[in-house]
Amino acid sequence: MNTDSMHEVGRSGKTHAANAGSSVKRKSIGGATSMEVGVTRCRPRRLLALVIATFASDAVSIEPVPLAISNPGFEADFVSEGCFEVLFPAAWPVYDPNGILNGGGNSVGGLNLPPGSVFFPAGAPQGDHAALVFLSSTIGAGPAGLTQVLGDTLQADTTYTLTVQVGNIASGIGPPPCDVFGFFDLDGFPGYQVQLLAGGVVIAEDDNSLAATIPEGEFRLSTIQVSVGNTHPQLGDPLEIRLINLNVADTPGDPGIEVDFDDVRLVAQPACAAVDGDFDTDCDVDLDDFGQFRLCVGGPNQRPSKSCPPGVDADLDGDLHVDLIDYAIFSASFTDAREAE
Repeated sequence: MNTDSMHEVGRSGKTHAANAGSSVKRKSIGGATSMEVGVTRCRPRRLLALVIATFASDAVSIEPVPLAISNPGFEADFVSEGCFEVLFPAAWPVYDPNGILNGGGNSVGGLNLPPGSVFFPAGAPQGDHAALVFLSSTIGAGPAGLTQVLGDTLQADTTYTLTVQVGNIASGIGPPPCDVFGFFDLDGFPGYQVQLLAGGVVIAEDDNSLAATIPEGEFRLSTIQVSVGNTHPQLGDPLEIRLINLNVADTPGDPGIEVDFDDVRLVAQPACAAVDGDFDTDCDVDLDDFGQFRLCVGGPNQRPSKSCPPGVDADLDGDLHVDLIDYAIFSASFTDAREAE
């Protein structure tokens, strides 16, 4: 796998406040305005309950952006209720490096999965349909699946998150008109891969990590994430998604045969620099972070409160206390003034 780095956001260093013994001046940074307060006159906890309302709401936090995927839930491929059908899912060409797909025992297609379905009792994760990759004629002869090249290209300083529902179909007989095919023994699981590519090169993948955790007749969510820097060799190349049946025999008696896929989503989020106060590392400093900060306030010359959540370093000026000086640093980084729930 060729990646710049898997997603890992951390904070580096401390921001030190100048003139910490006097007062906190009103200042505006990035559209977020903090309140002028005298640090020697107010109790920290009481003040924090008041000043949160003074943050301006015109700053914009960095949010994930969904990238366009055609037919992401396979709803464009009509299949009779509760049945399956051999077809080529719209906008999803086949991935068949070994030429094993034959339209018969080795096929791709679609499923209609209402709640109560024989094959997936809980139904499809999204909508009514899902895609199938069925490989029974040449078990062990190599992988096959579906692929889609997107309109978006790989961008620098961006984190990509791809999620796909992966299904382990149960054995059974479909309802009419599918009952004419009789009983399908689909016990076992042949393995899967979910891949994100750029310019035909895999940049991140889930290589069958959920295989042992997907019960017969259920789906599980596969998630892969990759952060791309500014020197990646595939920058500017088209993004691509592959959904693969590995075609590996589970056991001789229950080889597996089929993998099913649904609800394909890809989001991109600009990489963010480390910011003081971003305790949940989601690229903004908002009320979620404030909720953690307020639990750590101990006051001047006091250690952080015992209620401070594990792993939250709210001592932003590095003086071993969490007080209004730390609050001033926090407020200067604040980027979201949503109302508290």
